[in-house]
Amino acid sequence: MNKKMKIFISTSVLLNVLLVGVVVGGISKSHFIHGYQPERMERLAEILAVLPAEKSKEFELRISNMKALKRADKVSMKSARKNVMQVFTQEPFDKMAYQQAVQGLNKLHQQQMEKRVNLMADMAQYLSPKERKQLSHFLMRRGRRK
Repeated sequence: MNKKMKIFISTSVLLNVLLVGVVVGGISKSHFIHGYQPERMERLAEILAVLPAEKSKEFELRISNMKALKRADKVSMKSARKNVMQVFTQEPFDKMAYQQAVQGLNKLHQQQMEKRVNLMADMAQYLSPKERKQLSHFLMRRGRRK
């Protein structure tokens, strides 16, 4: 082989290796980073785009507070789920204990839902009727959620 052909093949192999690295890197980023959820991030960006700049900053701050509360509640939710499973698998089966464990788990879910509802209610105070209408149309669109 002549020198030009060797350079061409070497360059081609190098570019292919780089391309494979970029593709694998992009895939691994979206699949292996803990908590990476592109749909939710895109949805939040779309919500913030509907709101005016000063109100979107307030909304984003409240969302970050909600995430902090959710992380704090995660431990109690995990222990409540473990409790439900433990009661469910015990011998002999105790129906009353199982129902109480499930009610405890449901109570935690309800508290989290109330926090989300309160967040939206607090945010709605600061929005004009037109902004609330835009936000409600955006939030209630079907087919966007998976």
